[in-house]
Amino acid sequence: MTVLGALATARLTRRLWGAGSASLGQLAQAVADVHGPLPIWLDRPLAIAPDLGCELHWEHIARLVEETSGWLHAAGVRPGDTVAIVKAHNIDVLALAQAAARIGAVPALIAPEFDAATTAELLARLGNPVTIADLPAIMHHQLGELDGLRRLISVDGAAAGAVPLTQLRGAAAPAPRSRTGDQLVAITHTSGTTGVPKLIGHTGDSLVGQAAVQVMGGRLLLRPHDVVATCLTTAHARTLSGPFTVAAVGAPHLAMVDPDPAAAAALLARYRPTLLETFPNVFLHWEQLAEHPDRPLANVRIFLSTFDAAHPRTIRRMLAASRRRLPIYAQAYAQSELGAISVGFRARRRGAGRDTRDVGWPGIALTQVRLVDPATGRRVHRPGEYGRILARGPGLFAGYLGEPQRTRNHQLHSWWDTGDIGTRTRQLRLAGRAVDAIPALPNYLAVEDLLLDRLPELTELVLTTQPDQNPVPVVCTRDDTALDPARWQAAAADLPPMAAPRQFPWPELPTTATWKVRRSALQELLQHTPPVTDRHP
Repeated sequence: MTVLGALATARLTRRLWGAGSASLGQLAQAVADVHGPLPIWLDRPLAIAPDLGCELHWEHIARLVEETSGWLHAAGVRPGDTVAIVKAHNIDVLALAQAAARIGAVPALIAPEFDAATTAELLARLGNPVTIADLPAIMHHQLGELDGLRRLISVDGAAAGAVPLTQLRGAAAPAPRSRTGDQLVAITHTSGTTGVPKLIGHTGDSLVGQAAVQVMGGRLLLRPHDVVATCLTTAHARTLSGPFTVAAVGAPHLAMVDPDPAAAAALLARYRPTLLETFPNVFLHWEQLAEHPDRPLANVRIFLSTFDAAHPRTIRRMLAASRRRLPIYAQAYAQSELGAISVGFRARRRGAGRDTRDVGWPGIALTQVRLVDPATGRRVHRPGEYGRILARGPGLFAGYLGEPQRTRNHQLHSWWDTGDIGTRTRQLRLAGRAVDAIPALPNYLAVEDLLLDRLPELTELVLTTQPDQNPVPVVCTRDDTALDPARWQAAAADLPPMAAPRQFPWPELPTTATWKVRRSALQELLQHTPPVTDRHP
């Protein structure tokens, strides 16, 4: 980026930033101060305040953050302490995180989907901090039996080894304490697709940097009377950065956490959002909503997915379900360590059927990208030549906690090695993760898209490897109907050789909290389960 380009970007950022500049601990209060009783609707009550129900406004959240900061202070939390949050996804995760930040502590969000051993290791890396959890998490992760936890707080009842939240309610909230922009303000983690998740440290500056493209996009694309709907995990960096957009724009928010299509259909039909954001695999499972008699997607003019490339079939069905004149599908390729790396758009009339491994333009995400040869580190220039994707931008995190060498291994001067493989066409084109590479199918993600297009009965398809075999397709179908071998053979006839497909019900696949299939864990699963012909007689 040239000096003039950087100055222009800085001016644009300041102009569009608006109310999004509040610190993490004061963010809910900033929304309430600027926008008043701005609605936020939920699909389930908050564990820490069930009496509030599911129809709230941001003034409720702001008061809850202040009250909760008093509870945490009464539990002994002080500025600089780490507070781990391990509970079912909901907006109270955000309220707890902001409450910790409000008193100068550092919230650490941990997804409840991990197994007990993984959670114990993450808590140990955090120094066995004050840990806030709900009863299901306490039981599933055996938190009451862990040695060394500074204190365990249960938000929804009594449990062995835990202090019930009811004993802390009513404590006075201390005065807000802010941390400087270069200090650690929050901790999240990677998805764990390739093993034990890595803990990601966010400073005030990096969190604001990740939120910048969201705030600017919201300023440009949304109006206050728009309704934003999301269905996201709340143990993620997106949980922390997303409300900056709400603060800047002031749009009502339907904050869902249950991806079940039936549950989502009822809420979407009721609130009729104009922007709908979820993960690509959730959109894949929501394709059936395009045929729903209540037309829950009819008013959506912006569909948005983050982190992974969506399938072309999914994009077409989402856009076809909208009754708006010019709906668009916005796709952000992103990583928790950096935020958005590129952003692309597709419209119903033009480009919706293109290969969606073209994931947009880095400039829109305020990010620079370069490609390097994986073996030599030499910069790759020619279109169509694949290389490792390096990126740099304003949202780069502070490093992996407790793993400085791993952090250094991903840094090349001022560039961050994403671990992904891609190339440049007109846009940035994503080929997949380097660790998931399939030598017989270099562009395996595009093959997955093609087969999903040809077999509409599939609700998921993942290509992976097994020793001494051709690439192995793992499939899920709608209603778990057995896949017709003849249809599969016809669909794959012109593709490179593959093993016979292995079929699983979706809940049996190893996934992350963001519904990404953990390919390394899937390989282990295949070694211990019978082929599809034995599972579906």
